[in-house]
Amino acid sequence: MNPPADPQSGAQAQAWVQQHLNGWPQSVRDLATQLIAEYGPPAESTPRQLIWHDNGSFTRTVLHRTGARHNFPLPHEDILEQTVRYRVPAEKLADLYAYNGSLVFERTRGELTVHCDSEQQNRLTLNLADEIVRGERTLDQALGYHAQVIRGLQTHEPETYPQKLRFMPQTAAAAADPGEEAELLRHLGASAE
Repeated sequence: MNPPADPQSGAQAQAWVQQHLNGWPQSVRDLATQLIAEYGPPAESTPRQLIWHDNGSFTRTVLHRTGARHNFPLPHEDILEQTVRYRVPAEKLADLYAYNGSLVFERTRGELTVHCDSEQQNRLTLNLADEIVRGERTLDQALGYHAQVIRGLQTHEPETYPQKLRFMPQTAAAAADPGEEAELLRHLGASAE
């Protein structure tokens, strides 16, 4: 985990947002202010997104100007995309996709990405995804616990589960799966020599 590159004071973060994100939705501007206060200004900025690399536990964080509508666990806009290096066994993919449609796995890169409306929600989803992969929770247990945590947050009960990742993201070498050369092509290559 890398330390924040250049965290900003709240006032500095707010000034950056006012200067660069004029016209963006207020909820996205508020989240951008939080992210900049935590991680410093983004490494990349376009008219549609802000991007941080190697921030905290994440390989990449992308804040989108506009999100996708998502109704789990409650209706919201998926505006914050965060990625960790993580290998998912093929036999666990169906459970992950059934658990949360905002989880995306890229096998070749060894990246697990989650989309939601806050870092807290993203950490909650990644923590439960890890428990599903490791067999510590079933799909139904993960869905139930996710709803329980959200209810606790709504009623302002102290909840520590989504405050940090509860697993160590993997290295690029351990997470990536570049696959194998096709048997036929290997055979044809050998016969051409």
